[in-house]
Amino acid sequence: MDYPLKMAEQLRPQLQALRKQCGLTQAQLGKMIGVTQARIVEIEANPGAVSLQQVMQVLSVLGATLLIRATGSVHLKPLQETGEVHAVNETPKKGSW
Repeated sequence: MDYPLKMAEQLRPQLQALRKQCGLTQAQLGKMIGVTQARIVEIEANPGAVSLQQVMQVLSVLGATLLIRATGSVHLKPLQETGEVHAVNETPKKGSW
């Protein structure tokens, strides 16, 4: 099932629910990713203040993935010279177009 999130704080109940669905305590999850139970408490309490790498580790152990989906509010256009993409509402660097 998909859970669209717009703010990092919305990740908190999802992380807790996923952990509980897997039948894991905070201590068990911490051991699986090499951190303490106290760190799992911090991650679940404020996922926006945690590194993306650590959130990805937690999600991986819990059998979940992070999906980024364009919602249509920002359109990406490739740069002609490099093939890189940027949002069209960004000001391109001089000489990049």
